[in-house]
Amino acid sequence: MFTLFLRALILYVVMIVTMRGLGKRQLGQFQPYEFAMAILLADLISTPMESVSTPLLYGILPVMALFAVHSLITLISLKSDKVRAFVSGKPSVIISRGVINERELKRLCLSLSDLLEGLRNVGILDPSEVGTAVVEANGKLSAFPDAAKRAPTTAEMGVDPGYEGLPLPLVMDGRVQMNNLKQVGEDEAWLTALLARRGLQVGEIYLACLDTHGSLALQTRAGERMRLNAIDPGKVGW
Repeated sequence: MFTLFLRALILYVVMIVTMRGLGKRQLGQFQPYEFAMAILLADLISTPMESVSTPLLYGILPVMALFAVHSLITLISLKSDKVRAFVSGKPSVIISRGVINERELKRLCLSLSDLLEGLRNVGILDPSEVGTAVVEANGKLSAFPDAAKRAPTTAEMGVDPGYEGLPLPLVMDGRVQMNNLKQVGEDEAWLTALLARRGLQVGEIYLACLDTHGSLALQTRAGERMRLNAIDPGKVGW
């Protein structure tokens, strides 16, 4: 029993290290050759994990070989557009200037139902509002509304919203995020005093995020939500 447990643990660690080495893209979206390799990896790992009579190296060595092949293909793809197009495919425009390309849909083996479903997945209910839609090389649909149907931008309205970056969580599940706090140039005493003015303690906070306008949006464990003016926007530097 211990041998099975140990073999499974070793193979699990090997799989994690391999997947991490393939890059973050592997975790969220697959190119065709990456998808094929993921299936092979799962099969190679499962055999020595199930059978003690199968040497452990019979699982580890093929995984390392696939990792080497993947790295080589990725490197060549970065250098050659032709190789990248061959192994990953090319994006396909299926709607242009609001007109659906029936021939391209058939080539991709997609029906109108598939197209409408993909548009709903990206938040578009009415296909007549789409100006351009593209099926990316990984199979995901990217859709952009017609210029006449989209909301105006702040630049078009002559409004300057200021810099808008990533809000930083300062408290998560009652725990102060010290690295983020240092990034905004404050300390725990400042945060404690800020919350105390509202009669709150850090342990009562479920989530508190500071945006790049100096506003702290928080939710307590009791579900109460509020927003505090925390930092002068002129001092925001992240």
